[in-house]
Amino acid sequence: MTSEVSAAEQAPKVHKGWTYPGVIIISSIAMILLMAIDVKTSGDIGLISNIGISIIGMIAALKVRTPDYLAAIWVVPIAWIIALLTSGQLAPKLGGSVAREQILSLAYGLAMHAGWVLGATAIAAGIAIFRRGRQP
Repeated sequence: MTSEVSAAEQAPKVHKGWTYPGVIIISSIAMILLMAIDVKTSGDIGLISNIGISIIGMIAALKVRTPDYLAAIWVVPIAWIIALLTSGQLAPKLGGSVAREQILSLAYGLAMHAGWVLGATAIAAGIAIFRRGRQP
């Protein structure tokens, strides 16, 4: 009794899309650029950054490889924090020592935009999980 296996079943499955590190790197660079544009045009972290993180999260969830779908869930808060620590430094400071300015800038950036970050994370998670559930 011989078992015939087709060539399609023997070939390794190729996953197309962004890898886990690729999603984080591309999304973080895009968020850094968007936040820098936002700070330079409006003088503070505002609507461009908020809408941008939502769009970046959705694109990441749509472009990530199926085995790396968890990257789409984590990329939104990671990209936001990286952008805050880099281009968020262009925003006006509250004064005081350098350490105080850094801590307040990070806390303010996370607290005042938490709704947008959490909403974008939820949307990206929904898209990624839906895509994962549809493919074997």
